[in-house]
Amino acid sequence: MKLLTVNKQFRFVGVKGKGAFEEFGTLVPQAAQEVIVRSGGIESVAGKEIAVFEPKKSHGHLEGEFYVGLLIDAPLDKVPLGMTYMEVLGNYATARGTMEDLQGLHAALLKQTIESGFHINREEYIVEVYIPADTGEEVEIYLPILSQNTAG
Repeated sequence: MKLLTVNKQFRFVGVKGKGAFEEFGTLVPQAAQEVIVRSGGIESVAGKEIAVFEPKKSHGHLEGEFYVGLLIDAPLDKVPLGMTYMEVLGNYATARGTMEDLQGLHAALLKQTIESGFHINREEYIVEVYIPADTGEEVEIYLPILSQNTAG
């Protein structure tokens, strides 16, 4: 499988959360439910959920921030109270798969990205976009990258 890289912009409205990285599997879905409940006041919704995560920068980095929201088609003038409008732009290595294999997909994408000679950008957010599918839900992962090694 050849590594797919893209330059992409994400616009979304959502809520901010933080906590232990090991608890993101519980915290992120809880925040997503809050967004869904409050989504009636959001204009230009594109119909997909998004989560952006602060990357774990070291073994001792135990807590991080994340945002969960809904993708939108255009910048907003009015943001619902208690929510945040964000634009995230960057270069990414990307992969798509099922939610059931989310951890395996992350691991495979990271491995393939490094093996392809790319540096991971640990200063930018990791992005996940959730797509409704016939058999549940799929996820697109966008891993921020800096550059490709040129040394042989």
